[in-house]
Amino acid sequence: MSGQDSDAVQRWLGHALPAHYLRFIKDWQEGLRGEQVLLYGLESLRERNETYDTQQSCPGYLTIGDDSGGRAVMLALDGVDRAVYLVGHGSMQRDDFERVADDFAAWLAADCPVD
Repeated sequence: MSGQDSDAVQRWLGHALPAHYLRFIKDWQEGLRGEQVLLYGLESLRERNETYDTQQSCPGYLTIGDDSGGRAVMLALDGVDRAVYLVGHGSMQRDDFERVADDFAAWLAADCPVD
């Protein structure tokens, strides 16, 4: 990932990526983590968030991946809330979020459990 790539995504979002996520994504190539979680690469973030209407349905959040079973992996953009959430692609509403981890870095270290 180049600085230009991350800058382009942040301009499109109209918001800075949370520092804890930016540290991860700068070295990440899209792929599976654990048994079923697909974490998107920087090149896919815009397309996936547009496809799922994340900005309209879940303002203040970013779809960063999916569980290979119909649920999106979500992070808050505010940088304060470091939790990881799941939400069904058919119900992209904040009220339907399920918290799967309190901290993004700890979730990564545990190999991204979703159950």
